[in-house]
Amino acid sequence: MSIGMWSYFTLLLLTIFALGSAYWKSRKPLIFILFFAVSGVTMFFDYLIYVWGKAYIYHPGIVNNQHDTHLGAIVNGLILPAFALLYSVRNGKWYWSIILAGFFAGIERLFTEWGVYKPNWWKIGYTFSILIFYFPVIKVWWGRLKNAPGKWLTYGTLLSLCFAIYVQLNILLYGLFKTKTFHVEWIERLNRDSAAINSLNAILFSSILSLLCIVNARQIWYFNMMAVFLVYYFVLKNTGIIQTDHLVLDFILSLLSFFIPLVFIRYARTKVYSHS
Repeated sequence: MSIGMWSYFTLLLLTIFALGSAYWKSRKPLIFILFFAVSGVTMFFDYLIYVWGKAYIYHPGIVNNQHDTHLGAIVNGLILPAFALLYSVRNGKWYWSIILAGFFAGIERLFTEWGVYKPNWWKIGYTFSILIFYFPVIKVWWGRLKNAPGKWLTYGTLLSLCFAIYVQLNILLYGLFKTKTFHVEWIERLNRDSAAINSLNAILFSSILSLLCIVNARQIWYFNMMAVFLVYYFVLKNTGIIQTDHLVLDFILSLLSFFIPLVFIRYARTKVYSHS
């Protein structure tokens, strides 16, 4: 294994440790719901500055193509939420947010030295400054989610959760399993790739599905949304935006990548309201 694979594998182990510790402390399934929701917010911020802003590049060395950096982004979108939840359930004091911010800034510096992470215009000071506030904000989110969160916070939680799962599943499809590629001319001219289109799709469907959950829509509306997704998929396929050499396999896996987030947010809705 390369140093990049060892580095990001270690981050995954730390993620499991932090998330497991957070659950052990709280003993609430709500932890996992907020974990993916925070992951969605983290990945959306990453999407803005990493995909469109070209702030940095990840080099985990998992696959030998341009999608290797997206797999590194997934790991980044998991470890920060896990430690944020551990900080929250342990009711961390303000100085612990500074310690954690310094810890992750140090990892960023170390990964830069090892060449498994390459900043362009991004600075370690930006990471440190943002994370100081990141952990306390998640702590407030956790507190509100446990106690009558209200529809807007619930909607945001479900939307973010759905976004995270949809994005991560599709990155695995086109980045790791290579079942398809996305092609949009104006995005390609901007030197962007499949991650830009994948995230836009995730925002669209996550917004709609989360709204259906909040208004407690009838079952037929979810079936209608699955039908809309099928039509959407084949429109993208027939117009050449989606290209695949494994149509049946990609179709089945793409449908699952839509269905799984839908199941998760419907389950999450019942858990959130059972605590309010």
